Amino acid sequence: MIEMLKRQWFVVLVALIFIGFAVFCIYDSNKDRVSGKTNDGKDVVAAMKDDTYIYADDLDKILYNNYGSNLVSTKFQIAVVSQAVKENDELKTQASNYKANFITQAESNMSMYGYTDLKEYINAQLNPLGYDYDTLDEYAMLAVKMNKLTSDYVKAHLDTLFTDYYNAKQPRTVSHILIKMADSQNPTEEEKEKIEKVEKELAAGKDFAEVAKKYSDDTGSKENGGYLGLMDKDTQYVESFKNAAFKLKSGEVSEWVKEDNSSYKGWHMIKVHETDKDKLLKDKDLEDTIVNAILNSDTSNAYGNAIWEASKKLDIKYNDKDLEAQIKASLGLK
Repeated sequence: MIEMLKRQWFVVLVALIFIGFAVFCIYDSNKDRVSGKTNDGKDVVAAMKDDTYIYADDLDKILYNNYGSNLVSTKFQIAVVSQAVKENDELKTQASNYKANFITQAESNMSMYGYTDLKEYINAQLNPLGYDYDTLDEYAMLAVKMNKLTSDYVKAHLDTLFTDYYNAKQPRTVSHILIKMADSQNPTEEEKEKIEKVEKELAAGKDFAEVAKKYSDDTGSKENGGYLGLMDKDTQYVESFKNAAFKLKSGEVSEWVKEDNSSYKGWHMIKVHETDKDKLLKDKDLEDTIVNAILNSDTSNAYGNAIWEASKKLDIKYNDKDLEAQIKASLGLK
């Protein structure tokens, strides 16, 4: 469940609104009932034994200073997303799929956290965000709207954002052939024979993808000719693989890379297809992958900029410049 939620950039922000809102509700619902006492013309919320008083005005300031700016900023962001992105059939389908995937993952994970009732588990996950099982549709729609808003922003500024991402993360497209082993340091005769067949066919000019389909033990990429797609410095591959891949230029193939870890043991042969910035950017098959890579990288503040750009199109007016500055700061903007 955490893995699903952390990919939604607004989740932490949504949480803040409901934490703040809860505090304000507690205060607002009780401030007029706590005490009818006044002191020096001020409403007293609480009185201590030593005649120290907590005044309503002071409590209001404490609550606002600790929660108010976050509350207002997050309400602002949710309102912008809700108004800037209009619902349509495509988004409704995406939200329905998101909800279905959410429930599937919840069913898979709930026993891990000691739950036997799905609704109870989903409520436990979403209540801190202000949602529950009955409002999962709303949560799913907000999630897909946020994704569309940020994705559209990246696509509209792709040339600039990709340049920053490219320079920092060195993206490239790669394929590999994996020969799994019981011990990568001591291959068996059968494993050695398989390695020799790979080397012989490649030396004879056979296409890397065809050899991968024939011999690779990576079931996830084998049928696609060993193609793994776009990788960068943040890609969660083992270090031996990454180190070898980043030493290669376009079209180059590595020597065998030996790997032993808790998941598998074996030898990789890696091919880098493309490292050129312009060619990567012009590859239409990579567009969605590149957009997601930029969104998940630390090279852009796509979320904050997307919200702010959308808010300007809504022609929002700010009577309080300090509040405007707080909202911009919460979005990571100067």
